Amino acid sequence: MKSKIILALVFVLGLISCRKDMPDMQNPRTETIYNWDQLFESYWNGMNYNYVFWDIDTTDWDKMYEVYKPKFEGIAKEGFDNKEVNDKAFEWLKEISSTLIDNHFNLTATIPCNDTNYLYTYNPPSENLKKRKDYHDNYLAERINALQKMIDNGRFVTGRFNTFPSTSSLDARFFISALTDLNILYLGFSRFSITGDLGSPENGEAMESILNFYYDNLDNNPDLKGVIIDVRGNSGGYLNDFKYVLGKFVNKPLKVFYTRKKSGIGRLDYTPYTPEYLEPYNYKRELDIPVVILADMHSLSMAEMTTMAVLALPKGNGVFIGEQTWGGTGNLNSDFDATYGGQFENNILNVYTCMSNLVDSKGISYEGKGIKPTIEVPLDVDKLLQEQTDNQLEYAINYIESKQEYKN
Repeated sequence: MKSKIILALVFVLGLISCRKDMPDMQNPRTETIYNWDQLFESYWNGMNYNYVFWDIDTTDWDKMYEVYKPKFEGIAKEGFDNKEVNDKAFEWLKEISSTLIDNHFNLTATIPCNDTNYLYTYNPPSENLKKRKDYHDNYLAERINALQKMIDNGRFVTGRFNTFPSTSSLDARFFISALTDLNILYLGFSRFSITGDLGSPENGEAMESILNFYYDNLDNNPDLKGVIIDVRGNSGGYLNDFKYVLGKFVNKPLKVFYTRKKSGIGRLDYTPYTPEYLEPYNYKRELDIPVVILADMHSLSMAEMTTMAVLALPKGNGVFIGEQTWGGTGNLNSDFDATYGGQFENNILNVYTCMSNLVDSKGISYEGKGIKPTIEVPLDVDKLLQEQTDNQLEYAINYIESKQEYKN
């Protein structure tokens, strides 16, 4: 999503050096690593320069250097030729990284050991998610089966449904726009890939058909009772998709969140927060009806931004039903030389981290925590697996219907 920068909020933090001996700026992508001590230095400095959450992350990064630098120095002479040492060293990197709040974070090291490359990877967001007391798997296929059952039973009377295979960097995914027998419009999709699919010779026509059905009901259905936007299990994607999903609900730009990036090599060198807007998209009429966003613990990134936008709709008619989201809201695209932040890599390391910190329109950060639902409805896994019944979707439909009954 490319948004207009209308306002610059107020604070500029001074250059704060994190270590007294901080070296001159060097792009970690350009380093060549030959042992674990060099690898540690590259990783520590790369995060020190790049990471956009240091003012809210409680990890003591200087303490990590103080504690672990001697450990890595002690194994420097081993190079990468000892598999047992390599295993232990990567465990140290995991310990260093375990409390970082960036819920997009992923650390990968490709270690050349005795003519064999060993791939080590660490994804703390996934490990932390599994520690939730209400954790469940991402049942995308099972929810598609439940949708099909509803279609077969006449609960959805008309609509468009399509699955797209995995292409380039996009995962295999599904999209459905449909109308229930109660005149409630449903838009469900497992990936924000609309922009890419519209420009694809293979998928463009199908995507246009899905969106046109959605838009036609938003613009012309006089009896429309409400809208359900389902981003459960959605891992994000194109920022530009924002307007395709919600642009018809606003007749002027709607401020939905703020973002900031790094502005220099100091740990707390940040740009001011700048507002990000949901722009109108072929606005036709006022939609003063309930808009439900369905999200769950596997909804992240653009799915969470869309949740924020629904909750910020100017009519106050947006509601979030489901489960607390993943908690990874920052943007990912980056150019280290231009932004001082984001993903970095060299011949050994690949560090996947955000280039921007995002807060909602009230200044609240959900990074590492997730957004709590307006109405919490945990997934009934047994019903989904045994009866092909989606209790969260059923709740959303009943919620809109009850709102209409109350209104009438």
